[in-house]
Amino acid sequence: MEASASRTILIAGNTSWYLWNFRRNVIAALTAQGMDVTVVAPADEYSKSLAALPRVRWVDWPLALYGANPIQELTSLLRFARIVRHVRPDFVINHGIKANVYGGLTCRRMSVPYANSVTGLGMMLAKSGLGPWALGKLYAFACNRARVLFIQNNEDLAVLRQAGLSGNIPTVRTLGSGVDLAHFKLASIPSCTSRIFLFVGRLQRDKGIWDFIDAARAVRSEFPDARFIVVGSQAFANRGGVPSDVLDDWKREGLVELAGHQDDVRPWLASAHVLVLPSHGGEGVPKVLLEAAATGRPIVSSDVTGCRDAVIDGETGYLFPVGNVEALVEAMSRFCEATDDQLAAMGRAARRDAEARFSDSHLIQETIAAVTD
Repeated sequence: MEASASRTILIAGNTSWYLWNFRRNVIAALTAQGMDVTVVAPADEYSKSLAALPRVRWVDWPLALYGANPIQELTSLLRFARIVRHVRPDFVINHGIKANVYGGLTCRRMSVPYANSVTGLGMMLAKSGLGPWALGKLYAFACNRARVLFIQNNEDLAVLRQAGLSGNIPTVRTLGSGVDLAHFKLASIPSCTSRIFLFVGRLQRDKGIWDFIDAARAVRSEFPDARFIVVGSQAFANRGGVPSDVLDDWKREGLVELAGHQDDVRPWLASAHVLVLPSHGGEGVPKVLLEAAATGRPIVSSDVTGCRDAVIDGETGYLFPVGNVEALVEAMSRFCEATDDQLAAMGRAARRDAEARFSDSHLIQETIAAVTD
């Protein structure tokens, strides 16, 4: 269906950072169809970049990313409703737990067509107790009038079904946010004999950063030339974020190279031999795994929801039991013992898998279909 030039799509997210890094190509595809896009997200360093995109308007939505103060949360909900009332969008797409809940509740009440994109349920819903139970019920209720639910893994869908998600809601399975295969190109494996292991992610406990550090110590004792690089920062980290004094200790120890936040991870992936993500769970499908595969990098990942979908164990990388540092060390050591040819073969397999399954063109096509249906 050809889109009208006056059609307005509202895209909401928990952070501007997320929408810039994970939905920029989708936004560009919508505007290329002649639509106007209003991006609604809290202000951060990426807000101006979003606002500078053609046919895009950014609107600030103050949101406590990990807080649960009732007054703050009610204020965020009412603010979202005012934005929707002012923008009068033809369709709304929400991303992230709070955007899905508050956006879904608002769109239900105002009879605005919407889609919710489940980008991972986080660790909260995996816990027991009244709070996680209530959040699950509210989340399912907020999704139950959606035109479509974008879901990244079947385990998250099962959790929402158990919480009360209707079986009548159309669902579209996407492998994460996909990856731009033209932007992330196959890169040759570095020829240096010392193996370089790369961690990319927010510096918080549930991403497995402490497991990476502990494993690095063990691997270094057996393979003294191995290098360990951490790309990421404490920005947007949750309560399990690495304290500054711990980061200072790691710097003094000199075990890992702390590169901080990087807008472009391609050079870091290209210069590494292996991408390591020891996530503890709560993921959709981590984008860095797709980017690593597209670059032709083998992966070591914990065998948890979402992560396991991006790795063919023994072919494009290795999976290990979550939280098992000994098994992580064993997997990393296998790469230290592998030849360059073996690494290159696994990297080429990863790229082929990315080409077969991970292109962001699927998400783009499904998004356009949803908003023009």
